[in-house]
Amino acid sequence: MNSHICHVITTLGAGGAEQYVVQLSNHLLTQGHRVSIVAGEPQLLRERLSAGIHIETLRLHPGATRSLVTYLRILLPAIRRLVAYFRSEGVTVVHTHLAASALPAWIAAKICRIPVIHSRMYTKAIPSSYERILFASRLHLLFVNYFLAFTRYMEGEIRQYWRVPAERIVLSSIGVDTERFAPNALEREIGRRNFGIADGERVMLVVARFHPEKNVELAIRAARAMDDPGAVLLIVGDGPQRAFLEALVRDLLGRTPIRFLGLLQDPRPAYAAADVLVQTTRGPNLGTVVLEAMASGVPVAIAWRDEEERKMAEDTFDGLNLGVIARATPKSLASAMKALLDDRNRLQALRQEVRNFVERRHARQPVYQAMADFYMTLRPCVE
Repeated sequence: MNSHICHVITTLGAGGAEQYVVQLSNHLLTQGHRVSIVAGEPQLLRERLSAGIHIETLRLHPGATRSLVTYLRILLPAIRRLVAYFRSEGVTVVHTHLAASALPAWIAAKICRIPVIHSRMYTKAIPSSYERILFASRLHLLFVNYFLAFTRYMEGEIRQYWRVPAERIVLSSIGVDTERFAPNALEREIGRRNFGIADGERVMLVVARFHPEKNVELAIRAARAMDDPGAVLLIVGDGPQRAFLEALVRDLLGRTPIRFLGLLQDPRPAYAAADVLVQTTRGPNLGTVVLEAMASGVPVAIAWRDEEERKMAEDTFDGLNLGVIARATPKSLASAMKALLDDRNRLQALRQEVRNFVERRHARQPVYQAMADFYMTLRPCVE
């Protein structure tokens, strides 16, 4: 039986969920599966899809307005359109990725008797009021066959907050290309030279959007609290907080240099130059940047604010001693990073350990192949 895996997502913007859908879809196509994506606008990642992957453009969520009236108005037409598409194109598996767009796809798949798998993309309980209402209704247990978790912490959340039994949860990873992101001594030498890094200078790195939830401010304050002229903080990214963060760097005292590199189309030179990645995002978990850094042989320092975030940080390392986990205050984070950077032997050992960890647990090829194999176990119900 030919398979047709249809991914349904709110948009193809530039977020982690969207990148996962694009990368997984490209892999599935190479394995002989038929693949399509249903998504609204914007579709910023469309050009990254391989030829042969069809995109069905459909508005599934009211967007920034978050209007319940608007959502109810578009719900029925969306269900009808999805039912027609699933039937005409012979869809065999529906994979939904964000709660905002999931409900119409769940209902349409139920009508068409197609199995559904839903990804848990967020952490820290249930973040939105819409999602709380949806999952409090227990509709997900009626419509969804399996739930996909990317970390053990997420698996625990699905069981605790969504009341999903363990046998209906699949543990996977967002995956990382361990061939593209890999330690390379020559690239490290070139990268450090291009970024003006002096011999012996220790490099901390932030790769993030300049948005409050990323809390780049904390990394800046921690770097200046180190007051170490032999260390430097490189910041890759851009966003609405750029002017604020640049002003903060000018105003803060401290001898640790801080340099803004802007957006980089290819972050590999920055990873190659770095000694440690600083992860200050609120609600940290195992995202693309962390995996790319560790695949490149760069240990990670994770800041936590409460007990839940501390557990997430530990889960990022699978409970292993693979990096730094520090309280999210400038003083605590600065102290933890300085201790790691000053211990050259430990730092060198961690570079190999984090690389080995990613190869074992998060290498894209085996991770995505396991998902492809799992899809093949799911079959539409027949009358």
